[in-house]
Amino acid sequence: MTNLPDDLAKENDQHSTEVKHPDVTGRYYVPGFPIGEGKTDYEKYLRTVELLNLQTPLEQTVSPEEPLFQITHQASELWMKLMLIELERALNYIDADKILMACRCLRLVNDCQMVLLMQVDLIGRNISIVEYGQIRLALGQGSGMESPGFNRLLEMAPRIWERFTALLKRRKVSLSEIYRDYEQNIELHTLAEALMDYDDLFHKWRTHHVALVSRTIGLEANSLKGLSTQVLQKGVKTRFFPELLELRSVFTNESSVAYGGQPLGASVP
Repeated sequence: MTNLPDDLAKENDQHSTEVKHPDVTGRYYVPGFPIGEGKTDYEKYLRTVELLNLQTPLEQTVSPEEPLFQITHQASELWMKLMLIELERALNYIDADKILMACRCLRLVNDCQMVLLMQVDLIGRNISIVEYGQIRLALGQGSGMESPGFNRLLEMAPRIWERFTALLKRRKVSLSEIYRDYEQNIELHTLAEALMDYDDLFHKWRTHHVALVSRTIGLEANSLKGLSTQVLQKGVKTRFFPELLELRSVFTNESSVAYGGQPLGASVP
């Protein structure tokens, strides 16, 4: 038999005289246990009482789809908080020349970005334009561009690149060399590609967000601050680590020169 904590066992004992029915769901508590009142260690540790009351009460929502909008955005802020924590860890590992540990942190960061992408698409597929029009009324002049997590991630990018280039300088190797001789510089190459993944996924996230805006309010509309939503498209053109993209262009152009840019079967001068 499972040993329950004293307070939990006491709560269960209070309901032990109630009629029990076979339960194939694997329910942990007896019927009638006050679930959701913060009485278990799980609820206390995760602070579920506070967490599940951070949303607008259903009777006060302006739209039946407002919980979808609010919960996904609140969850996004939590994922971005975790990303920032892991990026700080990655920077510390880079400074300590612990490259693989930095890569491990970046892997989690990039997995978090996959969740963010999914959440943007979740809203786009499931919120109607009429209901979103009602939700906007509750936002005041609010905008996703005011997101603290989003803005801190924007501020983080220059710091990441500064620490990465400092690492290359300590190792006395150039960015080009770790790609040309990647087998000899596999740790640095892996780190550079993790940064490329980070840049790519953030760019995709911004692209998906523009698509969401296009789908819900249209790109010709004005934001709640009176700005054209086309402003968002300018942000999509921004990349965190353009040097990593430029390097690819250099390598591609070099290879084109090597075969003369000729179609298959053509003679190479």
